[in-house]
Amino acid sequence: MSPKRYLKSLFSILALLLILAIGYVSYFNKHYPIPITNRISFDAKLKFIRDYIDPNSVDTIVVGSSIGMNNVIGSILEKNSNVVRKVLNLSVYEATTLEAEQILELSSAFPNLKRVVYSTQYSDFPHPYRYENYDPHTLRKYIRDELSILGYLKLLFKACNNLPFCYERAQKWENKHQDPDKFTSLIFDDSASVQLKIYRGKEVGSRWYAPHPGIMHGESFAAVERLAKKFKKRGIHFYLAHQPYRVELYKKYKKVRDAIDYFDKKCISAIADNGDLIKLQRVPLKNSDFADRTHLNDKGSSIITKEIAKFIDNKESK
Repeated sequence: MSPKRYLKSLFSILALLLILAIGYVSYFNKHYPIPITNRISFDAKLKFIRDYIDPNSVDTIVVGSSIGMNNVIGSILEKNSNVVRKVLNLSVYEATTLEAEQILELSSAFPNLKRVVYSTQYSDFPHPYRYENYDPHTLRKYIRDELSILGYLKLLFKACNNLPFCYERAQKWENKHQDPDKFTSLIFDDSASVQLKIYRGKEVGSRWYAPHPGIMHGESFAAVERLAKKFKKRGIHFYLAHQPYRVELYKKYKKVRDAIDYFDKKCISAIADNGDLIKLQRVPLKNSDFADRTHLNDKGSSIITKEIAKFIDNKESK
């Protein structure tokens, strides 16, 4: 084969591969969340906002880890509150308090925001972990669909430069994240909340009967203090919803009761006059309302969300 013909064949093959890669990236972006962050639940949330949420309509943000994603249902909060109009659940699975603080850097993308509900439990507070290589400026533009064409393509191909990783994510998506009977479910309602349909009780193993250690890091409470002050300064209500522990564990283990009491005292001190603590442990719940020790299924989350709606209405009607 002559050098000229060889080069022509080589460039043809490369062009074909490029076209196939572009085609796959476009297909992947349409059907699955592109890996912008290091959390698939965060990626899915960002894509959902971009595709389905009008940022200008959001007046209420729910944030937290899975205890925010599963325990506060935005669509129920909207229906049961007189003041809440449009909820966006910005919670990300496994988010620490400091990561929740980073997530809330996106709050400026919602110009009509009136309140933030941080849904949490002391089990979110042990580690001062933060997201690395976190770029809220770009993410704000992404969810508001304000990136230039060039900027959007740059983000898209940077996220999908590892095609085998994207392919693996696509293969696992349906089984792992589209089943409401799994804790990894990412089936969003209109607010991007996730209602779990897990009623197996003891069958979820240690998640059901083994309490968390009562370890809480000072940096976590410092983050709560910063958030409360920040939103107070912006004229935005800040609520910390302290989610319930499964009642049998709460009654059985003094260390759980002590951890919850300590958590409440530290949060009250951190929030001071800049926000409100919503204590939810005393809300009457049954084992059948829990998916595990702290995560609620759709029955429990409905009860708790209605309590939060009632608290917000009472607070903001004064």
